[in-house]
Amino acid sequence: MPGIYGFSVTQSNPANTIEKMTDAMHLYDHFIKDTPLLDERVEASRVHLGHIGEKSSPIESDGIFVWVEGEVYNLDEIASQFDLFESTTIGDALIKTYQANQLDAFLNKLDGYFCAALYDQKSQQIKLISDRYGMRMLYWYWHQDQFAWASEVKGILALNDIDKTIDPTSFDCFMDLGYLLGEHTWFEQIKLIKPATVLTFDIQSQSIEQHYYWKWSEIKPSNMTFEQAVDELGNRFIKAVERRFAPAENIGIALSGGLDSRAIFAAVNHLYPDHKGYAYTFGIDGCDDIQIAKQVIARSNWDYQEFHFTSGNWFTPRIEKIWNTDGMQDMMHMHGSQFRDSVAEKMVINLNGYGGGLMTGELIYPQFKNHKVDAVLARKKFKKHFLLCGELDSFYDLLHIDPFIYMHRNRRFTNMGTINSLVKVENRKPIMDNDVFSLLMSLPDEYRMNNKLYSAMLQKFFPKYFKDIPWQKTGKPAGVLGKASIPKRAFNKGMRILKSVLGLKSTKGYTDYNAWIRSPEIAEQLTALFKRENSEYQKITQQDFLNDYLQPHLNNKLLDKSNQILRAATVELYLRKVNRK
Repeated sequence: MPGIYGFSVTQSNPANTIEKMTDAMHLYDHFIKDTPLLDERVEASRVHLGHIGEKSSPIESDGIFVWVEGEVYNLDEIASQFDLFESTTIGDALIKTYQANQLDAFLNKLDGYFCAALYDQKSQQIKLISDRYGMRMLYWYWHQDQFAWASEVKGILALNDIDKTIDPTSFDCFMDLGYLLGEHTWFEQIKLIKPATVLTFDIQSQSIEQHYYWKWSEIKPSNMTFEQAVDELGNRFIKAVERRFAPAENIGIALSGGLDSRAIFAAVNHLYPDHKGYAYTFGIDGCDDIQIAKQVIARSNWDYQEFHFTSGNWFTPRIEKIWNTDGMQDMMHMHGSQFRDSVAEKMVINLNGYGGGLMTGELIYPQFKNHKVDAVLARKKFKKHFLLCGELDSFYDLLHIDPFIYMHRNRRFTNMGTINSLVKVENRKPIMDNDVFSLLMSLPDEYRMNNKLYSAMLQKFFPKYFKDIPWQKTGKPAGVLGKASIPKRAFNKGMRILKSVLGLKSTKGYTDYNAWIRSPEIAEQLTALFKRENSEYQKITQQDFLNDYLQPHLNNKLLDKSNQILRAATVELYLRKVNRK
């Protein structure tokens, strides 16, 4: 994704220049390059799309420089609390609150999707800042007197003498889970900044300090009744969409058969019933997602477009995107990324349904409801890799387990799909609104479990789009219970396997990787890629991707190893790019 980057100048690496990082970060010609700051201690800059946020950087005042990638949604609402003008930009606000020793208090109130870097020439300090949920990625490196940061790992790798030692935990974690955890990247010395964090590097003392400016534990329990919570959630959700949508902006919605994107679509139509926007859906021809999206669109006057996956258009376009996401998104889950250029012709900002897991309660373990996260629960979710999440500190000191899961699974897995799209289209995530999340985490788990609260809100506030249109996950409208019996589920699974063996498409899912990997062209590409003697992966594992994963899959139609195959392909293709092979 585009973003901010820079490094602390050292005498040991005089050949390092900001141009090296810019070349790595400037992936596409449509990226805009800001004028870099060059002084005797720091070099820094930004590349961006130009659709949102600061139009140029750095913002400067009295020797303090700020770079911001992203935007905030409540700056006008909180401006008076910090003696700011309502027209103040986020960059100016960061400088002014920093000068007034109010930076942490200001950040604590911000509702946004951003990362930032602040450089104070007088104190000779660099501060890296993540948003409350850490969703706008920012990576940092500090090793052998070299400090650097970038919104993409590749920006750091572009500098001279960067230690590229592979993190010994990353391969097993990625192959087991499909994503990395905590602060980890593929490299031992490159880390992801924590959420809600200010990380300070002192140039003179060559030291790092980091602290949270906000914690989940700040959310206090509510005594609302269920009915009151339904009304409050509906009102806060509509307000969240309103903060992030203006009819004059070129905003669209990626619409699926799920609840979250449809809820955003319904809220926009509630706020602006005459607005004619653009929505799109992707999937295999005739899949449930497309059929449900069509039902939704038919009740509006929006323009709509559908994009179809086929066995011939999914694999090759994703190879490039492995590098875009620094090898941290499994290529199996790059759904729809091959259509991004066509989508970008119709919209520059997508209202993204990301965040619904906290709404539906799907991250709650029923036997551990209203329970603080502990090592037992962390292990249950992340298996042997749970220690990579870091210490279970006061950041998660509340009686819910799903914020912990959210920060490690959704931030490191689901969020990578957004990052993949940021090279063309900006994203706004209404469900992640601070007021919405704070409400959800103030309520008993019983309210949210089994999608009870969310469904009740959707049915009450947006009946036009939820009363009789099914949810792809259940085949029934939201809130309609009736889980299939064990024999029925077994029968359905058997039918899916039979269809796969016979080469028939299932409409339930929107992809068919199991079959697509078996196509002669893809099988041939993967066979060549996985030959161990020519591989990069042989340097980090004793596994043989060809014999362990691909050949068993190709030789047995009842065996589906597509997950392992595409994770392995992601690893090999990324390491080849890192080593320029």
